[in-house]
Amino acid sequence: MTAIYSLVPVPFLIIALALVARRMRPFVCVASLLMWLQVGVAATVCLPHMAAGSAPLASGGLRLDAVGSLFVVLNTVVVASALAHAVGFFAREAEGAHGPSMRALREFYVFAALFLLSMYAVVVADNVGYLWIAVEATTLLSAPLVYYHRSHTALEATWKYLIICSVGIAFAFVGTAMLYSASQRVPMLGDGSLSLTALSGHARALPHGLLRLAFVFVLLGYGTKAGLFPLHSWLPDAHSEAPAPASAMLSGALLNCALVALWRISRLMADAGEEAFVQATLLPMAVVTVLAASLLMLRQRDLKRLLAYSSMENVGVMAAAVALGVGSGFALQAANHSLVKTALFLLAGNLLQRYGTKSIRQLQGVMCDQAAQGILLLLAAVAVAGTPPFGSFLAEWQILAAAADGRHIATVAIVCVALAVAFVGLAVQVGGVVFGDPLPAGREERGGAGASTLAVPAAMVMASLVLGTMLTPKLIALVAGFGR
Repeated sequence: MTAIYSLVPVPFLIIALALVARRMRPFVCVASLLMWLQVGVAATVCLPHMAAGSAPLASGGLRLDAVGSLFVVLNTVVVASALAHAVGFFAREAEGAHGPSMRALREFYVFAALFLLSMYAVVVADNVGYLWIAVEATTLLSAPLVYYHRSHTALEATWKYLIICSVGIAFAFVGTAMLYSASQRVPMLGDGSLSLTALSGHARALPHGLLRLAFVFVLLGYGTKAGLFPLHSWLPDAHSEAPAPASAMLSGALLNCALVALWRISRLMADAGEEAFVQATLLPMAVVTVLAASLLMLRQRDLKRLLAYSSMENVGVMAAAVALGVGSGFALQAANHSLVKTALFLLAGNLLQRYGTKSIRQLQGVMCDQAAQGILLLLAAVAVAGTPPFGSFLAEWQILAAAADGRHIATVAIVCVALAVAFVGLAVQVGGVVFGDPLPAGREERGGAGASTLAVPAAMVMASLVLGTMLTPKLIALVAGFGR
């Protein structure tokens, strides 16, 4: 079990260095290298427990199983990629008239490391109470990343994020209390238990009425944190106002945590024989989320808000996988979305620094100005829209096939239409940015993106392509035992 705790030292080392560093340029380079060391640590610890049939590590309310292992590695890769890109990102910001202060950079790296630790806590929690605390911690520790620029709009987005997600987590707390109350009705659980392993082992004995009510409250709580419609209003503001590396972490890693929380509780419901109730409550919410996000994408004029609504659309697809119990589809969709959306937000950050605007209308003709950036942006948009041969296409196909097998024909039809609308929205908006006529005046140009700022996005897009073409059978076999 001590293997889980080996994930802790590197983030705390980054925090310590951030607090004592006198020159931030060397520090951000060291922090980036340390995070890639953390990727190696996470892979070493987690890969043996990711395969189907492998024994999980469990102790003290923590459990490292296939689910936790996958998301520990995935979230670590996202944060490492964001901090690698941040080296050049913050260096370019420092060249401007209003570059980041030493205090702002210290806070960014301290809270980024703490944020990663809180996400670890979510995905390895084997206790419903610990799970609730960890999800709330991700909100509190990521809020300073949203407020990084200290602007009025960033302050508004931060408070909106904190208030809405805190209200949501209050609902999840009520659901957690109801689960504990339900466990007290089972003699084999003594005075009650919040252990997911214990609850699952006696799920059939839990009072089903109370269990259903608990799931509704948990769904409202963690659904708010995931950005499910109509609980999503914090998501576009927070993603838009945060600096690009933070936006990448919010979209590529944070949203996964809320969905993992829903997955854990939904599997408990399945053990209790309540799969139909989970589908009746979560599946319509997921479908409406995909449809609403797709329609909202059509009218966006801000590039980062467009990407935020794309994240919301992908969350809806993953929530559908959770509702249907399609573990491998959920895992594959989460992996591809995390990789590609990280690339998209980092590329959007490059454009914002280059042109000083997030307005899609002011970002026309990137291909004429920066061909490599334009090609990567186009490929990433195609990948996140679920187009073959990228991995998200196979994930969405698998989820829709499961829905069809379960005779959810209306779900399949609505989601297919919504995905087509989302594809059109991304194609029109991103196509204009890439291929539109460059504006002759009216935007400030601050210098092109160098190779270092394109390396991480290129690697993320390539990884999604590999998942969709070369490694998909191995990945599906790896997560075939994707369970609690």
